[in-house]
Amino acid sequence: MTHTCFVCGWSEPRGSRPFFAALLLGIPDEQGELRYVGRVASGFTDAQLGLVWKQLQALKSRTSPLAVIPETKERAHWVKPKLAVRVQFSGWTKDGRLRRPVFEGLEIDARRERAHKERSAIAADATRRD
Repeated sequence: MTHTCFVCGWSEPRGSRPFFAALLLGIPDEQGELRYVGRVASGFTDAQLGLVWKQLQALKSRTSPLAVIPETKERAHWVKPKLAVRVQFSGWTKDGRLRRPVFEGLEIDARRERAHKERSAIAADATRRD
């Protein structure tokens, strides 16, 4: 499965990885508030890490755009939710998180309405959770 998610922030890297450890992702709920759906840390090339990093720097925010701030292992940094990414994943967890998400690419023409429409896919898939 694939899904478009809004980047709401990033977590600090550990070890030798440059720029960020993971992107913190959200999708709009029925009321239009961004709900945390997990983080994506795999699937990036070195060039993509640098490209995404530049865009994150331009969108920095002091506050989280998410309705509920998630706990993260590494320090979280927030951005205005104007950058969207496409992720591939294997399903949804019981708590509404993406299972094994992998970065596929940036969504150049992402709109909240499109991500909101995809929200119906979550509701349909929720009845099939394992």
